[in-house]
Amino acid sequence: MLRSRIGRASLPALAAVAALAMVSAAADARFTVAVLRRDGVMIPFASFNGRAWNTPWPGAAPNVVLPISLDDVPKEWWGSAGPAAPWTAWLADGSSRPLKLNRPVHVQVFCGAHLGIGTDYRAQAPVERGPTVAKDGVAIAGDARLEPVPQISVLAADAARMVAAITAKFNEEEAQAAESFTRWRHPFGAAARAAAPIVLEAFYRSIETTPHGEFRTSYIEAIRKFPALPRDEGCGLITFVHGWVTEVPGKKPVIDIRARVTYCDREDVPFIQPFGRFVARDAGGRVQDVFWVYQLSSWRNEFYSVARVTKDGVRPVVGVSGGGCPKEPAP
Repeated sequence: MLRSRIGRASLPALAAVAALAMVSAAADARFTVAVLRRDGVMIPFASFNGRAWNTPWPGAAPNVVLPISLDDVPKEWWGSAGPAAPWTAWLADGSSRPLKLNRPVHVQVFCGAHLGIGTDYRAQAPVERGPTVAKDGVAIAGDARLEPVPQISVLAADAARMVAAITAKFNEEEAQAAESFTRWRHPFGAAARAAAPIVLEAFYRSIETTPHGEFRTSYIEAIRKFPALPRDEGCGLITFVHGWVTEVPGKKPVIDIRARVTYCDREDVPFIQPFGRFVARDAGGRVQDVFWVYQLSSWRNEFYSVARVTKDGVRPVVGVSGGGCPKEPAP
């Protein structure tokens, strides 16, 4: 079977990050952020105290006792914003609304359970049954607000320029990924792979103007497809690449991307759902720090994360497992 074949190939793990919107906050702001599910349940996962991030919410931790009511939730679980802070839903369409919390709940996320909070939010679209629930945005308690960040069309001239900028690094990462297997050899050599086009599938970008100058941060997902061979069962190989590109005028871009060689069904490949970025400003309104917030999800798991964005590149600072299922053992 296709999945068994991929399991025997021992494909390497993949990580990705990105963002869709911006949260502006004072440099000393304190807030807590949660993913907001389409069924109205929010899952807190990170808190900022004005200086550093932490993860006080127990979430998917084993043996967590479900509090009976909101009053029974330990104070420290609420993070820097505290239990009395009002919550606001910031939705993917750019709208926002106050959020009323109801009670703690346990919800299924893939093969596990996660501690969340029921709210009065309900999406108009019906909730589909599945191993997880789609996210409609984030919920924030404390002094922060959400603003949009452009998604760049993959058909734009800037997209073509981005493909050109990452091509050398794409080829390098692809070669490393292809050589990482112990019992499998890529059927297409380096020259044949390089002849196949790179197709950009996702492109997000923000531009920050700081006291030290301007820089651009982009997140990309791109693939290179190969013809299906007879043994591929109609699903040919691809190279999936994702990651960050940081650009400062007059300097060589910082390209931090990773490649995965897999089949067209993209098993184990996590895709980005961007949520936003927090921008800390000083009293004069100048940008001091920027953090991107995002979800990564594949067929069998999802993660909620925060990454610090600077002119020198991007560094993850929070990573919380939302839940997952174990990989099927190879036969």
